[in-house]
Amino acid sequence: METPAEEITPRHYLVRSPFLAWRVIENEAVIISPQERELHSLNEVGTYIWNLADGSRTIEEIAHELARRYEVTPEEVLTDTIAFAQALVERGVAFVSERPTSEDEIEQMGVN
Repeated sequence: METPAEEITPRHYLVRSPFLAWRVIENEAVIISPQERELHSLNEVGTYIWNLADGSRTIEEIAHELARRYEVTPEEVLTDTIAFAQALVERGVAFVSERPTSEDEIEQMGVN
C-alpha cells in the first residue's frame, strides 16, 4: 500500500500515520512520533494540508483545496504540495496510497 517517496504523484492519496499523537495549537500542528521520540511542528499551510491528509483526497485534490483557500491557481501550489507530501513521507509521519484509505483502515493500522 505504501509508495516510496520518490514516486509520489498528484494522483496518490496522502494519509496521516496512525502511529502518531498530534494537536493543532494556534493554527499550527504539533506532531509527536512516540516510537522515534520526535516532535514535528507545521506552519499554517502545512497544518491545512495535514488536516486534509485523511486518506480520502489525492494530492491533486489537496492542491485544489489550497488554491481555493489561498486564492491562487492549483498549478501554482501542486509542485509544492507534492514536495510537502514527500517531506511528510520521508519523516515517517504520513504515507501515500494509490487508492482512498478509509478511517477504519487507518485505525486498524494503528491497532496492529
